[in-house]
Amino acid sequence: MLEEKRRGDPSAALADPLARAARLIAGLRPDWRDGEAFYQRRSEALAALRAAAAAPCAACPAAALRDRARRLEALLRHAAAEAARYRRLLASAVRPPRRRRAEPDPRQAALPLACHRLGDSGATPPSR
Repeated sequence: MLEEKRRGDPSAALADPLARAARLIAGLRPDWRDGEAFYQRRSEALAALRAAAAAPCAACPAAALRDRARRLEALLRHAAAEAARYRRLLASAVRPPRRRRAEPDPRQAALPLACHRLGDSGATPPSR
């Protein structure tokens, strides 16, 4: 197995925790003289088996996909935070004041634009 591990066999990285758990389970025998030692070895075997099940395999394609997904999630969180920061910046920007109509310039003479009806003022319509 060591030769396989040196060559970079992907199953060798997974086999180490499993092989240790298998050795512990294979050596598990009831001890009628010392029951506590048996239970201790059984607990060690269960812990090794749980560790083997939870251990990530660096050479497995699934581990590479998990790492890639983790990096993409971090990138998405960063992009969302940056977008929120820009939204806050845009919301806090001062908008230009609304332009009101210019008031008449007092220096300019006002033209009287009186609209008189012919019958009311007695004025005659301009001749053509």
